[in-house]
Amino acid sequence: MGGVVIVRMGGEIGIKSRPVRSIYERMLAKIIQSSLKRDGIAFSEISRAAGRIYVYTEMTERASKRMARIFGISSASAGIVTGSELNEIVKKGTELAIMNFKPGTFAVKCRRSGHHEYTSMEVASLLGKAILATKRDLKVNLDNPDQTLYVEIRDKRAYLYLDSIKGPDGFPVGTQDQLLGIIDGTKESLLASWCMLKRGASLKAATYEVGSRVPEGALNNLKTLLEWIPNASLETFVVPLSTDGDEDLMGYKLCTAIKIARDEGIAGIVSGLRPRSIGSISPLSSLDVQIFFPLMALEDRTLDEWSRYIGIGEYSPDESVFGMDYTSAEKIVDKINAQCQYRKVTLSPEMLHF
Repeated sequence: MGGVVIVRMGGEIGIKSRPVRSIYERMLAKIIQSSLKRDGIAFSEISRAAGRIYVYTEMTERASKRMARIFGISSASAGIVTGSELNEIVKKGTELAIMNFKPGTFAVKCRRSGHHEYTSMEVASLLGKAILATKRDLKVNLDNPDQTLYVEIRDKRAYLYLDSIKGPDGFPVGTQDQLLGIIDGTKESLLASWCMLKRGASLKAATYEVGSRVPEGALNNLKTLLEWIPNASLETFVVPLSTDGDEDLMGYKLCTAIKIARDEGIAGIVSGLRPRSIGSISPLSSLDVQIFFPLMALEDRTLDEWSRYIGIGEYSPDESVFGMDYTSAEKIVDKINAQCQYRKVTLSPEMLHF
């Protein structure tokens, strides 16, 4: 009996053309490999099949949790792998149920790919009978079971598992252009950059310091963002924040990010601002740097779901992200052309300092 993690690729990968899908799948396999190595999770093999990546490891729980935080993965399941002979599947499946099933109801669900001398229904039936004969405190309930044993048979191998960990779905990071994410103390800034990572963009960050210190809220957002970046390394541009007068701080942050993107040759900017109308940001379309506002059309309940999922708690809208309005591109350009100093640092979980 060997350990395995069954990785299901994001649904959006599956609708791509075959050549593009193959590229994305190979990139995802490389990201998985590097992530496991970085976290010290030993594995013997990584293989690909239609819609699946199989990671052979005895550290299945750790590996499945790590892979469930990789973009391009819809879910990951820690399980065991065995041969496709029917008696072996029944034997190993029964052992797995004995070790893990609690008194109550259960079901066995089976899927097959390839040519075998049995049907999926036969596997589920024989395995269910074997479990019942061994554990008298169980009953079958196919509609609403307390626990389920899943069997996936693919050619000469069978994969057995009990549950799945939800992944972020989307595309592998690096399949789209590099962007500059504006990260401050608002949850919106983190969610916007996370959203674009999910779309496959690689990311650099711009953050802001007051009195030579990056505020705690921004620092926490950067820490969280690092957890979702495949190589756990984030090049960050640190900008002293102007506090003179009644400066439009959100507008200032956006303008300095535009300057950085121009200086560094970055394709576009990700902002957590939520403009109330297209008209309020239309002057930005004349600039030579693309600016993305991914949260603009999203409902608060969607942002709340994402916020809880990535581990930053309940979402409540920050009023500072609303109401942006530029009447002319010239005003933006004037701000950009003002002196803006910044410095570069490369952040990692072990070296998160400025």
